[in-house]
Amino acid sequence: MRKVLIIIAAAALLAPVAAMATAPQSSNASRTCTALKATMGATAFAQAYPTFGACVSAVTPLDKSNTTSAQSLCTAEQNDANFAASHNGKTFAQFYGTGKSGKDAFGRCVSQKAQASSQAIANGQSNPAKTCSAQRTQMGVSAFDKLYGVNGNAKNAFGKCVSKAARAQVNAETSSAQLCLTEQSLSGFAAHWGTNANLSNAFGKCVSSTAKNSEAKQQQSTVHAAKACLALLNSEGASTFKSTYATFGACVSAKAKA
Repeated sequence: MRKVLIIIAAAALLAPVAAMATAPQSSNASRTCTALKATMGATAFAQAYPTFGACVSAVTPLDKSNTTSAQSLCTAEQNDANFAASHNGKTFAQFYGTGKSGKDAFGRCVSQKAQASSQAIANGQSNPAKTCSAQRTQMGVSAFDKLYGVNGNAKNAFGKCVSKAARAQVNAETSSAQLCLTEQSLSGFAAHWGTNANLSNAFGKCVSSTAKNSEAKQQQSTVHAAKACLALLNSEGASTFKSTYATFGACVSAKAKA
């Protein structure tokens, strides 16, 4: 009985230490997917992600980058000797924390900044269904159906496009997050990208804008490539075209890269 009491007492003493050692992190992956589902609509979302968990898994790397950014910013603020001077005389612990000691200040700082950036990313996301509608208009129905239709079934072309566009959007955001993490260390990053009162959404704005530029370039190259491939198919004939590119999608992929 005495051993049990000692173990319980030791665990009680260690629990606060463990809580202090690990800074709380804000996990916004579920919120990001919820916002994405609302933007896309349930049908389009289901075409892009077979389950909600699949979406969460896809955006988790982006969520981690968002949290890493927030932790970096909060560490800099926590170590800033002039923090109080620019925050109405309050120390870092007083400004972000609760209670007398403000021990939760770092975790609350990370949570606030991560949520601000996550919201900025969500607000900047385009609707994959609208992206596909624009693509179909720009490249023409024939090229669109050949590019996205599976097994000659043009009826599933739009759904396949939506699925691909949604994944491409998340990939673009994830890649952009890595670029923005590097850029964040440069002077003037927050002032350049931030748009809210305390510039806490700077990282999210950087990710959103960079990803949009990347997606726009990719969409433009895809449309041009699809038009070029359709022209080749019509001029060369199906047999010659197939011997050169195998599939219409392969042709578009090759020309888009070129």
